[in-house]
Amino acid sequence: MAGGAAALPSRRPGPARRALREATQDLHERMHGHPALLLLSRGCIGRDAYAALLVGFLRFHRAVEDRLSRGPDLGPFGIDVVARRRSPELLDDLSALGVSVPAMPPCDLAVPESVPAALGYLYVTEGSRLGGRVLARALETTLTPGSAEGRHFLLGEGGRQGQGWGEFCAAVEDVGVSQDARAEMAGAAVSAFIAFEACLGRA
Repeated sequence: MAGGAAALPSRRPGPARRALREATQDLHERMHGHPALLLLSRGCIGRDAYAALLVGFLRFHRAVEDRLSRGPDLGPFGIDVVARRRSPELLDDLSALGVSVPAMPPCDLAVPESVPAALGYLYVTEGSRLGGRVLARALETTLTPGSAEGRHFLLGEGGRQGQGWGEFCAAVEDVGVSQDARAEMAGAAVSAFIAFEACLGRA
């Protein structure tokens, strides 16, 4: 394991995470304006629209998981990509909603050819955990009140969520020590955000 991945970073982002945030800021803000995500954040999304949103999430996360499984090994940097897969949570939620997973068109996302590129993809999937609990609470009028059923994806890893993000950020700073590595990481994150947006659509 690379040395920096063993310790949690400070709350202040390092140069690699700042580069990621700056490169994806506009795309991230545009995602917040997605119609279904707006309805979800306001607590007024319907059950069918929520299920459709989860299908879009599943399409994206399955694509990223597939590409990472064929990319470079992140184990030396303290990242277990299998343990971080989120598609099982989405499948559980769709099952709870009584929704069969439809056939999904392919997602336009290349296999990462380097560790920085792989971490750029993970920046998007790991970042999607942040704020999930707030969105989960917004589903009280849509799903069974007080139950986790149908919202495991949004609830994430529970008490380990902050630790998992900290470990990821430490790996990002370990790998992103050079300007070239940070640029490669940021470019991959932008590609992942564009793919994410395409998977959700605008309906």
